[in-house]
Amino acid sequence: MRATACAGQDTAYETLLKSRRQILHRRIADALRGEFAAVAAAEPELVAHHLTQAGLDEPAVEWWSKAGDQALRRSAFKEAAAHLGKAIEVADRLAATAPSTATASNRLHLQTSLGNALIWAKGYQAPETSAAFAHARELASRVDDASERFSAYSGLWVGHLTRGEPAPMREMAELFLREATARPDCPEAVVAHRISGTTCWYYGDFAVAHDHFRKTVELYDPTRHADFANRFGTDPRAHAEIYDAVALWVLGRVDEALRLADRALADAESATHAPTIGQVLQLAARLGLLRYSPEAVATYSQALADIVSRYDLPAFFIGWAAFFHGWANWFDGAGESVLAEMRRGIAIYREQGNIFFLPSSQAALAEAEASAGETDGGLRRLDDALAGLERTENRWYEAEMHRIRAEILLKRDPADTAAAEQSLQAAIAIAQSQKARSFELRAALSLAKLYRAANRDADAHAVLASAVEGFPPTQEFRELTEAQALLAALSESDAVKSVAALRQRRLHLQTSPATR
Repeated sequence: MRATACAGQDTAYETLLKSRRQILHRRIADALRGEFAAVAAAEPELVAHHLTQAGLDEPAVEWWSKAGDQALRRSAFKEAAAHLGKAIEVADRLAATAPSTATASNRLHLQTSLGNALIWAKGYQAPETSAAFAHARELASRVDDASERFSAYSGLWVGHLTRGEPAPMREMAELFLREATARPDCPEAVVAHRISGTTCWYYGDFAVAHDHFRKTVELYDPTRHADFANRFGTDPRAHAEIYDAVALWVLGRVDEALRLADRALADAESATHAPTIGQVLQLAARLGLLRYSPEAVATYSQALADIVSRYDLPAFFIGWAAFFHGWANWFDGAGESVLAEMRRGIAIYREQGNIFFLPSSQAALAEAEASAGETDGGLRRLDDALAGLERTENRWYEAEMHRIRAEILLKRDPADTAAAEQSLQAAIAIAQSQKARSFELRAALSLAKLYRAANRDADAHAVLASAVEGFPPTQEFRELTEAQALLAALSESDAVKSVAALRQRRLHLQTSPATR
């Protein structure tokens, strides 16, 4: 009976003249905005629907926009994209009949909001996301609203970053920073520095990246930037802090890095923005991987999997969670199945067209494959990843990739040390050029062990002493403790003592009066 009644109501509705139907929708919209304001506030899409059916395009755009913004704040990104898409459809119809400057500015806001919804509904690199921000930049050229133009810059930049497109990525980062810092007290400068920091981080320029991230945190104001997570994809402070934590660890400032990572996790939670939490957890897990800490990686990968499931975040998050879960189990000695899980995680990530963290992940998988006896396969994987850096210029993990390559070569043939030595020397040179003290120390420790096994104690001491000297003291970097112990042992060897004595004689000759 109910189905029959509903069908009858639908038929009756369809038989009404369009003008009569519009009057009914208008009355419902008016009632919702008046007598049922609480319902309208909770479900603005309901008001928007009736206004659209009533032919009241201008208020309909406003209410569809409210519905989209509200869904963004709830991290309901697919819903937000649908509402904002409807707002744009109605706005474009309105603009065709009554164009105005105000309409153009509002239209740009809708476009950038759609782009930000699509980032988390479909992914950074999805064609729809790229098209949304490209259209936003086109619209921005027609209005004077710098804030919305900056949102377009941010969306375009992150697409270039995740697709590994270095030239346009750098161009967009420099453009954003130049325009934002040229405007007095520009709120978006906080994002411009965060983007510039991440760009430098990508290239392996960790010291300059740290300066930008520190500037982001200095500029951040919780009240002024409260909505920036929705406007720019993630909360700028938490985002800067977690990337800076990795940068500081690489720079050798290990204890500072770990404290900052904890602060980033707390700030991400307080931002109550699901993608921000997801991004910070992903970087916290990656920092755990850098530290070879399976406990940290397991903890953060599980938390990441939970939040991805709760908020239906894009598939690349699923790939990250699977990869890290597999790596943590591999480190703890699990069997062949963990390699399959790591490969599955990388495959999901790659399928999304997102390659930012692909080289470092491939290197970690290659290391795991080699430890399982698949040295040839691991070496091929790593060499392919290193070759890809020439195109993408994604250099942040390059030193570690050469060190891991050396370790795999030695696993394959312990007697053939020449190629491994060459890879370790490359790792040290790259790390030194990047001021990457932690990466340098690791590679130097491996090279010193190689030299000592070949009875080259003086060479081992020389390479290790340089890496250890001035390294900030910490109990959280086991390689430093190991390097210091090895250095002390090497100092007692006859070869090192002989070199030290020779150095002292030369110094004495250079400074004695007879030589002047």
